[in-house]
Amino acid sequence: MSIFVNMPLSVNSDEFKLRERVKELNCLYELSRIAWKANNNIDVIIKKTLDILPEAMQHPNLAEVHIAIGKQFYHTPRFRNSVAVITENLDFNKKKFGSIKIGYRNSTAGKGFLPEEKRLLKTIAHELSLVIHRVSIEEDKQKLQIQLQHVERLAFVGELSAGIAHELNEPLGRVLGFAQLISKAGSLNTQQTEDLERIIKASLYSREIIKKLMIFSRQMPQQLTNLNLNSVVNNILYFIDVRFHNQKVEIIRNLDSSLPVIPADEVQLGQVLVNLVTNAVYAMPKGGKITITTKRKGQWVSLMVKDTGEGIPKKIREKIFEPFFTTKPVGQGTGLGLSVVQGIVDSHQGYIQVRTVVGKGTSIEIKLPIKRAKK
Repeated sequence: MSIFVNMPLSVNSDEFKLRERVKELNCLYELSRIAWKANNNIDVIIKKTLDILPEAMQHPNLAEVHIAIGKQFYHTPRFRNSVAVITENLDFNKKKFGSIKIGYRNSTAGKGFLPEEKRLLKTIAHELSLVIHRVSIEEDKQKLQIQLQHVERLAFVGELSAGIAHELNEPLGRVLGFAQLISKAGSLNTQQTEDLERIIKASLYSREIIKKLMIFSRQMPQQLTNLNLNSVVNNILYFIDVRFHNQKVEIIRNLDSSLPVIPADEVQLGQVLVNLVTNAVYAMPKGGKITITTKRKGQWVSLMVKDTGEGIPKKIREKIFEPFFTTKPVGQGTGLGLSVVQGIVDSHQGYIQVRTVVGKGTSIEIKLPIKRAKK
């Protein structure tokens, strides 16, 4: 049952004016009720507004509505058949962010919109603008809260990581030192030698994990030098290229020979490249190609690692830079790789871009400034 009353009264009568005022108030009441019940969902608010507006018009059976919010468009089914249309902007503080239109499908009905109808549309546009502005403020507030929680969580994880790294570093150094001393002493049988080698390898692997923890928690000071990114790539690939041949992985170098030097920590950038290549290899269990590209882009130097692997599923894309997040089986990854990459790139005043297509591959581009900004 409609909440709007339409009576065939004279346009000049006081009763007609009263009726139009009642319709206007009812429409505004419905709009406020919709906004309250929609729980700040703009999509729901707009769609329900489309339903109530036609009934507030002089000819509800012929009225159609169109609402635009930014690049989003909402309209009643036959709005395109409108032959007469009136429009009002949706704005706040004189900044337009959308529009609302009401049209009639019949030329006779829309021949002349009543002043009451135009005033109603203007009022609705104003109220809807306030509702949408309030919702956008709430959304921004929620986003800021989420970002704050994320920063606090990272700070806590960083402090925890630093503590763990310091606690493990000293006893691990002793294990490794004594194992190497025993190895040099000789007088060991074959089995003992093999077991000692396993201890040394496990200790070295553990030390690498601790190094990642310390980089992540910013406990290792940067040592900036002017270096060519191509040298970093060539030096790292010299050690790891052969390792991946057995896994049917081809590494292609596409290095810009005119690359300028940048102020950077060579060890940390090597860590970045190793992590990116290792992840690319893991994404190609049946083999594939990894293309490493360096290039100058304006005042930036770009390092891109592109694979032909499985791509990153949409549901985990936002998590890939979170510390300790990994898709690898237990024992095969720490989840520190990309979070370490993010930390190193941030400390170099750079940024990361990820492009991925499921089933086709992923490219991760690191952009580093040729000149660092003064702090």
